[in-house]
Amino acid sequence: MKMAARSGGALLTVGALLVLTCQSPTSTINCRHRAPGPEEVIYRVQQKSDHIWKRDAEQQLRVQIHYDPSIDHLVVVKRRLVKSKLFPQAISYLQKTFQVRRPSSSILLSRQCANNQYLKKKSDPHRYCHGACAQHTRCGPVIVPEDHLQQCMLCNNTEQYCGPSGPPDSGGIRNTDFVLYVSAITTERCSQENIVAYAAYCQLEAEMDRPIAGYANLCPSMMSTQPQEFAGMLSTVKHEIIHALGFSAGLFALYRDDNGDPLTPRYINGLPLFNDSLGVYQWSDRVVRAVTRNWDVSGFKMVQHRVYLLVTPRVTDEVRRHFNCPILEGMELENQGGMGTELKPLGEEAAGE
Repeated sequence: MKMAARSGGALLTVGALLVLTCQSPTSTINCRHRAPGPEEVIYRVQQKSDHIWKRDAEQQLRVQIHYDPSIDHLVVVKRRLVKSKLFPQAISYLQKTFQVRRPSSSILLSRQCANNQYLKKKSDPHRYCHGACAQHTRCGPVIVPEDHLQQCMLCNNTEQYCGPSGPPDSGGIRNTDFVLYVSAITTERCSQENIVAYAAYCQLEAEMDRPIAGYANLCPSMMSTQPQEFAGMLSTVKHEIIHALGFSAGLFALYRDDNGDPLTPRYINGLPLFNDSLGVYQWSDRVVRAVTRNWDVSGFKMVQHRVYLLVTPRVTDEVRRHFNCPILEGMELENQGGMGTELKPLGEEAAGE
């Protein structure tokens, strides 16, 4: 499998990965990926680094799975399906497929802040909670274990003191590039959207904006243990994990070029402009570009159709090879399927898969 797109330092693939279908146990359904809102994600998480970054230092992705206690509450046959087959096979496939520029020897995640109030101080890379850190830090619906977290960094209410508070850092999650929290919780999304699973990223490291933590939640009532439906379940799990690794409209604006430089301008906070109508950070046309296609309808009528293309250099090279067409400008993004799966022209209701 050739490597095609770079997302926050991770090499990501097109081709087979992008045509994986989301399936229920009984039928193919539209994917329901929703890019997490900025209040659900911690950006620019500082990691201790013991390496010298090199342009070509690309190695196979290492993923560590952490199972939430809700997995153990499943009936035995479903628990075995998740732990012995679904996720081990999905992760094995993705680790062999993806490469990454390794950010550190271990991962330590940032704590969430009480009332989501935090401060950034000039020339200080740390993220300080205003008043107090939250009692629990979550990645999606999962409570992150304490030994996965950095020491609480806070400023008191008068801001006369800003610094560490509480237990010091642990050793972190060693020998991994991405930690995936897996749960089986009957959330509101499970009941409303009739889906098998959904996933997203929750924390991004500061050096390359690469997701270092994400979650995948299985909807217990939609899980099938029938052997003939395993392939569909596995396809869905792979597809959803790919969203957590970086294939999401919520991260398009954070993609970088082959030298590690942002493809979209950043502001003083280190992030791009936020687009309120889309609910994501706004990407530049170096990442996604709109073009107008002429469609020949019924052999006698020409119709103009506006589409969006992912145009990062590696994606463009890959689709040109795949379709044996050297003039393709990029890879067309989906424009149907409803909220969460389509990318429409700016100004229309839109999200991306």
